[in-house]
Amino acid sequence: MSNREAALLEEVTRLKEEQSHLIEERDHLKEQNAEFERLHAGQQATIKALQERVKGYIRRIYGRKSEKIDVTQMVFDDIILVAEKCLNPNQPSAHPDIVEEKVQEHIRRKHPGRKPLPAELERIEHYLDIPEKDKKTADGKDRPIIGIDITEKLDYRPAVLVVNRYIRPKYGANDDIEGSGVKQHLPIEGPIDKCLAESGLLAQVIVEKYEHHTPLYRQELKFERLGIELSRNTMGGWMVKSADVLKPLYERMREWVLRYDIVLNDDTPVKVLDPGSGKTHQGYLWCTVGGQDLKYTMYNFTMTRGREGPSEFFKGYKGFLLTDDYAGYNEVISNEDIVAIGCWTHARRYFKEAQDTHPKAANEVLVMIAGLYKIEKRIKNDSAEARLKVRRKESRPKLAKILLWLRRNKAAFLPQSPINKAIAHALKIRRTLTRYTKDGRLPIDNNLAENGIRPIALGRKNWLFLGSETGGQTAAILMTFCTTCRKLKINTWEYFTDVLQRINTHPMSKIDDLLPDRWQQLRQNKT
Repeated sequence: MSNREAALLEEVTRLKEEQSHLIEERDHLKEQNAEFERLHAGQQATIKALQERVKGYIRRIYGRKSEKIDVTQMVFDDIILVAEKCLNPNQPSAHPDIVEEKVQEHIRRKHPGRKPLPAELERIEHYLDIPEKDKKTADGKDRPIIGIDITEKLDYRPAVLVVNRYIRPKYGANDDIEGSGVKQHLPIEGPIDKCLAESGLLAQVIVEKYEHHTPLYRQELKFERLGIELSRNTMGGWMVKSADVLKPLYERMREWVLRYDIVLNDDTPVKVLDPGSGKTHQGYLWCTVGGQDLKYTMYNFTMTRGREGPSEFFKGYKGFLLTDDYAGYNEVISNEDIVAIGCWTHARRYFKEAQDTHPKAANEVLVMIAGLYKIEKRIKNDSAEARLKVRRKESRPKLAKILLWLRRNKAAFLPQSPINKAIAHALKIRRTLTRYTKDGRLPIDNNLAENGIRPIALGRKNWLFLGSETGGQTAAILMTFCTTCRKLKINTWEYFTDVLQRINTHPMSKIDDLLPDRWQQLRQNKT
């Protein structure tokens, strides 16, 4: 082999090695590029998810709190759809036509005028007359009275504290008669043994804190203005003992709630102070609505949101349980005696949150859901049998149309998009969402329980946190009676004043007479 051939062979070998190296480098760059593309796609998905979360936070802080459909936006969306159809007449629409929903125009009502003030209020008369010289005419004759105008205005007097003094004379024994000891009237028994406060004062503190959401430190300032020193620690002890006194009545209400076969349930977080550390951790207040005609609203406190809370509260229950799709209820609804009912308000909320990114699709579903609520509004005051008949005839076809739309359009959106999540959630609980059409007594949503949560949300802004686990149990018991009384339009202060005074001596066999609805009925019968 000549030197030239050897050099060429060496050059070929070098080029082959370089080519192999370049191929390896190319393959490495391809793999690296693919990895970067996967990383970029993941980052873009994360950014989009975070943007949606930020939009949600901004909407919660600055946006409308109502979940009502924005009719103006929907009209604008209709205009866009028509414009797209005109520009592309042969292109099929990605979604079915949006159902038009006529909105009744606002009717301006005539104001009925000021309501008369209650007749039982004390009237203090102020006689306003003109001077004597103006009662005579220019020629010296007396002016006749041709009428009297009476104007009533409402005034306020600060609350008044009173001291009840119980004077019990002692009667001595007669030494000549055997067995005659000292005679004296028995002491008055209050709701709390050896307590300074009467039932009226206890009722006032309870109502202020758990119905009007006035923290104990503010009540302390109010009492100072009235000239009495009552520390928040003292009043806090009163609340705990009052709840202990009312606990048998609370448990009796729970028995009646679980005896009826329809129950609504929801929960909300509350901060609980960790004694000694100065820090708080999260506890939960559960709201349960039940009893005949869903008249009772109860609260239950747990330190965690685990399944143990619902499982313990609903032990032995048989019937319908209407909740959101929280997994903590899975153990409860796994019982064959309990039938889970879905909440359309929770399902609707997902589509409401998807309006920003997918307005046409979200609005279309919201309009169809609004059709279900329109039926419920119309039959709200009908009997259960009449409601069931209408639901079978009108609601079931609308439900079938909604489910058909969800199945057809699920694949049209990205898996992580808000609208796809809304569709997936609705399809996941579709069976529970349609069960309300099988019984005319069942509500379409869990709004009654959500309404029971609202006072807690308002209270959190005032009292900020619960003092301890015992404080959580106390709040649950006392708020149970406050909310139920308010629902039944009972004067809460009168109820607590009477029940706290009598409950210790009231026969347990007649404890039902102290439940708010029964207590109200007995008082009405007396009058």
